[in-house]
Amino acid sequence: DDTLSFATRLSKEGVKVVAIPKTMDNDVPGTDYCIGFSTCVSRTIELSNRLRTSAGSHERFLVMEVFGRYAGFTAMLPTMAGAANRCVIPEYKFDMEHLTELLCHDRAHHPSKYSVVIVSEGAMFEGGEMVFSDRTTDSFGHLKLGGIGDLVSAELKDRSAKYNKGKPIQTINQRLGYMVRGGDPDAIDSIVPMAYGNLALDLILHGSHGRLVVLKNGRYDNMPIDVVTSTKKTVNVERYYNKERLRPLYTDFEMQPLFIMASD
Repeated sequence: DDTLSFATRLSKEGVKVVAIPKTMDNDVPGTDYCIGFSTCVSRTIELSNRLRTSAGSHERFLVMEVFGRYAGFTAMLPTMAGAANRCVIPEYKFDMEHLTELLCHDRAHHPSKYSVVIVSEGAMFEGGEMVFSDRTTDSFGHLKLGGIGDLVSAELKDRSAKYNKGKPIQTINQRLGYMVRGGDPDAIDSIVPMAYGNLALDLILHGSHGRLVVLKNGRYDNMPIDVVTSTKKTVNVERYYNKERLRPLYTDFEMQPLFIMASD
């Protein structure tokens, strides 16, 4: 997370900093939870439920592109909760032909003849690289991602005839973008920020700095802020992602934290 990376730099330069993890991508190392993630997951599920009625009535594929530059948590958790049949994430380059075959199978076996895939904006085709919407950069110098959902939609239409008796299947393509990060927060994103804010204030009042408030193993805590730049937090593909079925693994939930793969 770039804001926290700069906070870490300021701390190393002697500025007294207490940081709070807040990114809907939930990819800040050291904490199980970042402000905004639960609302993002809730919104994605809600929008999928709204859009799937049109996909079903027209018997189409539904392709939803979501934020997630380097980490696929925003695609994985909604899919695990039933918002999609499949998801493709930045951590694993996917075979487009295989995705098409899977979605055609899902559609053929659904009573309303539709299927859904969630596409992380940082997802990449096998042998390809990230897709950028244009050459402009954000305030931290990153090229603006976006457009992989458009490409997936076009490829699905072109390839689907092979698995649908020679008839191409149309798509509904929706980039969710800022629709999942605005509006009223859900319950978790109302409670956690309150606690994080109080934790940060307590640290300040006690004269502590260079700390990051965190939620770890279901408990609030704090740790050195340099954890932000010491490692990367991404989906553990071997443990949580089914590379053959292009979806989360639905096994071994016992003693897992609330958001399952989000603690690694």
